[in-house]
Amino acid sequence: MDNSGAGGAGGADSALVIPEPFTFIRSDADLYAAWQGLMGEGGFAQSTLWLVFIDDQDRMQPLVMPIEPLPPEPDGRFVANLTRIVGDLHDTGELASVAVLLSRPGPPEMAAADRRWARALRDGLAGLSPWPVHLATRDRLVVFAPDDLIAA
Repeated sequence: MDNSGAGGAGGADSALVIPEPFTFIRSDADLYAAWQGLMGEGGFAQSTLWLVFIDDQDRMQPLVMPIEPLPPEPDGRFVANLTRIVGDLHDTGELASVAVLLSRPGPPEMAAADRRWARALRDGLAGLSPWPVHLATRDRLVVFAPDDLIAA
């Protein structure tokens, strides 16, 4: 799933392409394409968690929420608070699900800390996010596969 055109919202040479409002996200491939456009090209100055919200008609909402900077390791209180906020939004009926992406500076290879973050987000948002967690680094966008999320 390496893609040399993805990986850099916020970089100096970034080419952020916002998907059309209410882009349909009906499959993992649709979500991957949306993340590609949102991340553009270039690098990242700091670790960020990106959230996009999807309504009950499978439409990505025009709000893209970055949360930065992320601590180097997942924090239980952070994940619990995020889960509560997303759960409250879900309970209002305004969204059906949330999709998340981690971005960070540094090498493109998935690190152990990336996997720990992805596991914490997957577990914390269970029931609120049926979507795979993605990782964006400079010029690379990948999905965390099930094998990536097995605790060591």
